[in-house]
Amino acid sequence: MAFVFALLAGFIIGGGAVGYVLTQRWKAQVRDAEIALTEIAERHQHEEEQSKALKQELAGVKFELNQARNALRAATGDDRTEQ
Repeated sequence: MAFVFALLAGFIIGGGAVGYVLTQRWKAQVRDAEIALTEIAERHQHEEEQSKALKQELAGVKFELNQARNALRAATGDDRTEQ
């Protein structure tokens, strides 16, 4: 009878130890995943800011291009009327 109790106690202690180890592994994986997600979110935010700045720069360049085209058209139109 003592052997049965010792065997059951071994199973209970072994199961508890395995559960503890697996829980610690799981917690470590969750921490690693949270860190990775935070890094990804920070990179995404940085890229969003870069994208916004590039869009603003593009809008400025397009505006300048249209101004140059209008000036060129006006200059071309003026030259035709003088001839």
